[in-house]
Amino acid sequence: MRSGRPEPRRLVAAGLGVLALVLTLMGCLFPLFSTEHQLSFDRSAEVVIEVVQGAWELKIIQPGHPPVTTSTSPVGIPLLIAAAFLLAATVASVRAARLRRPGTVDRWLTTIAAVFLAGVVVTAVTLGLGRPMGEDTKVTLTLEAGMWALFAAVVAAAGAALMSHRVQDDEFPMNGDLSLADMPTPKDGISITVLPPDAQPATPDYSAFAPPPESGRKERD
Repeated sequence: MRSGRPEPRRLVAAGLGVLALVLTLMGCLFPLFSTEHQLSFDRSAEVVIEVVQGAWELKIIQPGHPPVTTSTSPVGIPLLIAAAFLLAATVASVRAARLRRPGTVDRWLTTIAAVFLAGVVVTAVTLGLGRPMGEDTKVTLTLEAGMWALFAAVVAAAGAALMSHRVQDDEFPMNGDLSLADMPTPKDGISITVLPPDAQPATPDYSAFAPPPESGRKERD
């Protein structure tokens, strides 16, 4: 049974899911981080190599040489899978908010999306913390716009999962009557309203126990 007033917490979860989805797609488009390697072969010569890691490619930049781009997708495809989970979770949250029925599909989807996205972001961070090119190499790591967008996406996805889990099933009556949604139900069973007893009169009425009139005397008269 549909209601004109959607469930607010599930709508918040859907909004956070959309935000996480947009930020995840931004992480796919922008560079994730850049690593600057300073190689010192001797005291007079120093070589600087910059490595820019994205979701779909790896670019190596060296002064005096053209950039070298290598097509790779260590986190590109997992990010698209995380975006698909976020889209499914958003649709499920909107549908559950409109129907106002007890359910766990939106909770499972938002939780799976948040956990999967967090795992992909941790993998991307480990790629940025790779080994240096040599013992005498000075490495400088800089986070780019794509990585910051993924960090924000993880926070938004976690917020969506939290809001979806805050919806209690007992807030929705099984018979679809929303007017009964705010009635508290005890843990031991169904609440029953007990009415007070009727007020007793001050003077007892014994007319029901009075003897019948003597009809025989009236007939003789």
